Amino acid sequence: MKALLSSRRKWTGSRRLVIVGCLTLFIIFYFARSTWDSRSALQQEPKFQQAPLAFERPVENGTVTIPKVEDRPETQAGIIEEILKWDPPDLPDHYPPYDGYKGKDYDPNRWEGFPMDDGFYAGGINDLEQSSRSKKAQIPTPYIPYPDYNSPEWKKDWRGLWRACVGPRGLNLDQSPDDIVYYMPGTPLSFPRPTLGSFEALELDNSVCFDPYSRYGAYGFGEEDTEVPQWRKPTKVKWKEVRWGQLQDRCMQYNAGRYPTPEMDPAVYLKKSPSYKPRSAVLIRTWDDYQYQQNDMHAIRALITELSLRSGGEYHVFLFVHVKDVRIQIFEDPTLYQKVLQNSVPEEFWELAILWNEQLCEKQYPKVGENSVYWQQFQPIQWFSKQHPGFEYIWNWEMDARYTGHHYHLLDKISSWAKKQPRKYLWERSSRFWIPSFHGSWEAFSMLIAKITRKSVWGPVLVRNSSKIYGVDPPSTREADNYTWGVGDDADLITLLPFFNPEGTGWAPAEKIWNYPQGPKTPRRAFINTLIRMSKTLLKAMDHENNNSHSMASEMWPATVALHHGLKAVHVPQPIYLDRKWPPIYVDHVFNAGPPDNPSGGNDSVYNPDREHNFGGFSWYFWAKFPQILYRRWLGIATHDENGNRAGGREWELHRGRMCLPGMLLHPVKNTVRDVET
Repeated sequence: MKALLSSRRKWTGSRRLVIVGCLTLFIIFYFARSTWDSRSALQQEPKFQQAPLAFERPVENGTVTIPKVEDRPETQAGIIEEILKWDPPDLPDHYPPYDGYKGKDYDPNRWEGFPMDDGFYAGGINDLEQSSRSKKAQIPTPYIPYPDYNSPEWKKDWRGLWRACVGPRGLNLDQSPDDIVYYMPGTPLSFPRPTLGSFEALELDNSVCFDPYSRYGAYGFGEEDTEVPQWRKPTKVKWKEVRWGQLQDRCMQYNAGRYPTPEMDPAVYLKKSPSYKPRSAVLIRTWDDYQYQQNDMHAIRALITELSLRSGGEYHVFLFVHVKDVRIQIFEDPTLYQKVLQNSVPEEFWELAILWNEQLCEKQYPKVGENSVYWQQFQPIQWFSKQHPGFEYIWNWEMDARYTGHHYHLLDKISSWAKKQPRKYLWERSSRFWIPSFHGSWEAFSMLIAKITRKSVWGPVLVRNSSKIYGVDPPSTREADNYTWGVGDDADLITLLPFFNPEGTGWAPAEKIWNYPQGPKTPRRAFINTLIRMSKTLLKAMDHENNNSHSMASEMWPATVALHHGLKAVHVPQPIYLDRKWPPIYVDHVFNAGPPDNPSGGNDSVYNPDREHNFGGFSWYFWAKFPQILYRRWLGIATHDENGNRAGGREWELHRGRMCLPGMLLHPVKNTVRDVET
């Protein structure tokens, strides 16, 4: 009996091992297969892990889960190999050539074969009713994202008294419902999540959406339309009679007690509580023969009202006008200056326009030897900063950028998030695209960067002949720092796409370097898209280097100076959408290509000429077509997509209602004229 029981136990134990083994093999096979299926995976919605609202210190003891695919490069390589199997179209004139990548380990055209994400256009405001089961979702609601000015809590942090300013309708803005941005609660059920970046991590509002009437109605959109469902038309404004410059100046006067004088040192006044509020300038880049479209006017009015007037002067918006013909002596003749200004800018913006030309830059920085705006976009901003020292920060704003949400909410959340970031591994985090569906939460992503980084930037990266340093040395070694250095410090540089090291890449401007002794071996960083924020300290450092003959191409200049001077530079992972359904692993493979210490660098850089084609479906890239297609559809304009199919417009809206978008940064948007496509 004992022998029988013993043999039965052995058989039972063996059977259990067999069963467990089979189950294990089944689970491994199931997940290996589900990792990539060439058909089904492309159709699935990416899994999204909610990120923390602020930076959370990575856990050093390994309790944060790192995506397993990073630890299994052979598995990742096999998946990528499968993804690259496709049948490209037979179009001989396409660049990059469709037939140029057979047998290679990369194909910059592969993304074109991924299915389009139709969720962007699958629903309008009528679908909001379905999601809430109530017509209440279709009622526009005032969107007011400002602090509770003058409250006891606000007064603990800030000096002075907030006073309401007058808007374009002649009323105090806190008493004028016609001057307010409105929103719809919720978003269409089918609307995709961003592929890159996050609403949650930046504390951006993703529970609301904006149709063009609720977004721009206060600024003149739809004022000629007769009947528009779910929208109350504001009182009409004689826009040519509005003087936006005067409105901003008076607003600042009303609120002058809140702000520091130019002589005050922010290192002193910001450490006291309550503190003065630092001011920011927003320079909208334009030029003397720019043709202003109607939507340009709406967007400029929105920037002024939302950033400057409603905040009580926290921002001041300018049109920064490049006069291209240097033979026109605008600085020699005040009458000529005024004539050129009035011929170049719509009348309502005359008082907020500032002219400049390349001759001005030559006089400011004769030692550089290159002053064209193409290569030296920031020289005139450095000059502006010296002329207007009351602004602690300057936003360089592109005329062809659009934000479908509220500008104050966007810039406030971007700035606040950057302020929370510690300096430890900051350059390294800011040099990669964060892909939540691949990396997981921001905490997991941060831990991954800490794990794979072998060489980290810590303090100023000194170059030969360095003289004055505008940054500060770290208070301790990197190893001793507990993710505290930099937390609470405003960023000197904020970008909306990651940094990358251009050395060794095929990026065209990589070696556009002037008068640095190390030439192309000079340590440097670059970024794409010059809609950025710079501090007065960074601009002083840039001015100092230019005066010492040093310079680089525009996309390298602010980041490289920040690198050399040890200033706080932050890439903010704003939500970026892709027009197609990419497998998350392939997004990382393409956009974070390169060795761990040099993502997007070297031969695999996504900024190399042919690989840059991967950005074609981005919602935020300087030559992408998707932003303009989406924005025109949102405005209610029937538009041809990349496949030549015309869609959208009034007929679409009759069935779905107006398109309603969450707050999305879109660039470029160059054409908003109805019935005219470019």
